[in-house]
Amino acid sequence: MAMRCSFALDPDLMEQIDQYARDHAFDRNEAILELIEAGLASKQGDNGAVALRQHRSFEELNRLLKELEDVKAVLTELRNEVRLVHHTIETDWNKEAKGVPFQTKHPWEFWRK
Repeated sequence: MAMRCSFALDPDLMEQIDQYARDHAFDRNEAILELIEAGLASKQGDNGAVALRQHRSFEELNRLLKELEDVKAVLTELRNEVRLVHHTIETDWNKEAKGVPFQTKHPWEFWRK
């Protein structure tokens, strides 16, 4: 019984599979099956030795997207901190800008007393 599988492929690897399919006049599914069978056959001949895993570009993209989300979170936190500091400085500045009473009253207001 055939089973369906789905997996993510690097665009470069997909292009290589498509090129293999065109060269051998297969459709994409047949090319993938033949390459899998050939890979399994070659691994059985090598006593199951596993080569180093090739790093895929879509995995790199996922890692970069995760790091980008982390950077966005840090920038959001920094923005909130800057807003808080700005508010604190503005509040302190406004309190200092009120001036002393004798500078804010008109001269005739002192003469009334």
